[in-house]
Amino acid sequence: MTTIAKEMTSASQEVDQLTSKALKALQVMETFTQEQVDKITKAMCEAGVANERYLAEFAVEETGMGKVEDKVIKNHFGSQVVYDYMKDKKSVGIIDEHDGVIEIAEPFGVVAAVTPTTNPTSTVMFKSLIALKGRNVIILAFHPRAQKCSAAAAKIMQDAAASAGAPRDCIQWITQPSIEATNALMTHPDVDIIVATGGSAMVRAAYSSGHPALGVGPGDVPVFIEKSANLEMATDDVIASKTFDNGTICSADQSVIFDDKATADKALKMFEAKGAYMCSQEEKDMLEKVMFDKEHGVPSMLIVGQSPQKIAALAGFKIPADRKMLMVPLTSTEGEDWMSHEKLSPVLGWYVARSTDDAIDACEHQLQFGGAGHSAAVFTSDEKVAQKFALKVDANRVTWNQPSVHGTIGALYNTLVPSLTLGCGARGGNITTDNVGFKNLLNIKRLARRKAA
Repeated sequence: MTTIAKEMTSASQEVDQLTSKALKALQVMETFTQEQVDKITKAMCEAGVANERYLAEFAVEETGMGKVEDKVIKNHFGSQVVYDYMKDKKSVGIIDEHDGVIEIAEPFGVVAAVTPTTNPTSTVMFKSLIALKGRNVIILAFHPRAQKCSAAAAKIMQDAAASAGAPRDCIQWITQPSIEATNALMTHPDVDIIVATGGSAMVRAAYSSGHPALGVGPGDVPVFIEKSANLEMATDDVIASKTFDNGTICSADQSVIFDDKATADKALKMFEAKGAYMCSQEEKDMLEKVMFDKEHGVPSMLIVGQSPQKIAALAGFKIPADRKMLMVPLTSTEGEDWMSHEKLSPVLGWYVARSTDDAIDACEHQLQFGGAGHSAAVFTSDEKVAQKFALKVDANRVTWNQPSVHGTIGALYNTLVPSLTLGCGARGGNITTDNVGFKNLLNIKRLARRKAA
């Protein structure tokens, strides 16, 4: 037997064992009341919060990406904020009645969850919580570069759930990560639904698995700073969003687009005063050589989640220690300028359009080639401009006068569902445009009353 064949056999055997245990755990979960479910998820939330710093440090140590303090915030979001949103909501039995239709929630079943290297521990906690809120069971497949920290997060969730009365096998994970193992899980006949967060190739594999799948797409988020915008707020929010965890969240800003030169000149001076390093054309060219895997059209793993100082050094130049991000001028937002692509790092492009309509078109062009269906941001004091922008751009989350990252993931600056899996809809090759939450993992039956004559 070849090495590859042995690996595939070993992976299939492990997945068979995991799904067998999961089905037994599911039989128990299906009997739970709302009170039992809420007790379990409360315990999981508390355990996540208690370990948020430990897991943040573990994730940075293992992956070499991001910042500990920001990963602490991510872990808090993936546990406490997600729990606070769903704690008082029904997910068992009759959950709602409207217009003569009674809605009855059942578990979807065995959830296969794929998690990324950029947001490893927070995504594990988030997906475990939303799965168990619906009385599902979950089997996780971690990114190999984040296997240890992700497994630690899963173990914390598993122990907490079990301590509150859940069957221990309601949360399980693949222990020997590989492409073969992840594929074996996603295509296993006992899996009922896949929740996939990660690279485009993996998400496409989830959708071709033969199972229902909730996936995501690349971000490449454009940010329109319109001439009526509060520039102090806009520049503060863009910096906060772009530099958060060194740009590893997919809804981080990738380009800022202005609708006139005067606005751009003022904003760029503010960006520089607040910590941005303004790159020359030569430095931009140097960055392009190290920042992308052009064969596959994705950011190079050498720069994902790294500091601006490290990225500049890789490119061959040095920047001051107090600089928070790199800013590069763009010649286009339509893809031929590589710096308008998704960068997953604290590197931000900027572009000056000829007019408001031209700026909106520039944002739309960027989404069309690099982030269809994902997210976009607009800063403006004119509601008509905000609405015009939202109507035109191909983004299913449009944040208005708020940082893109913190706005798109929900609950912090708005009332969107708090989520670390952001659906991109038909244009992004996804089944949903939702911020995926526990309701996406409910199988809802409907009892329809007869209408009065």
